[in-house]
Amino acid sequence: MFSAKGVSLYLVSWTHSFLTGRSRRLLFQGSPKVFALVLVGTPHVSPVSPLLLVIYFSRLHMVIPYGLTVSYVDDFALTVSLSSYHHNVQLLQRPYAIVKAKGSRLGVAFSVPKTELIHWRTCRARDPPSVAPIQLDWLVFRPSSEPRWLSFWFTPSLATTPTSQSG
Repeated sequence: MFSAKGVSLYLVSWTHSFLTGRSRRLLFQGSPKVFALVLVGTPHVSPVSPLLLVIYFSRLHMVIPYGLTVSYVDDFALTVSLSSYHHNVQLLQRPYAIVKAKGSRLGVAFSVPKTELIHWRTCRARDPPSVAPIQLDWLVFRPSSEPRWLSFWFTPSLATTPTSQSG
């Protein structure tokens, strides 16, 4: 994967060294002071960890006709833009299936029940707001009247209200 992305062997070696041979121990009163090897994951305090996650997930990004794939750390969005809500819903079905299959091969699972459907409209749109749902893995998602983005809810007046829920 890394050679296909044009990453130098030096950087691949450094990353391998960074992720292997790590150990940890729990520190609390009465705990044994024994170290254990860490075999998976990246250090949470490292600024390199989010970058490695982005590189890992980059294989899930794809070209979508009339659309865009966007991700930020562990949030993933598939967007499309056609003149019809019905066509948007149809167009999203295939990329979702592809991303899910690619993710499965990488050992990545998506929390489908946390999925949100947003039908965006312009101020000039004459059609009424859509109630067209999308079906993913036998679950039906109806458009939210207050979509959330990066832990902010957008009200119909486009005012934002911070929430304590994470994205």
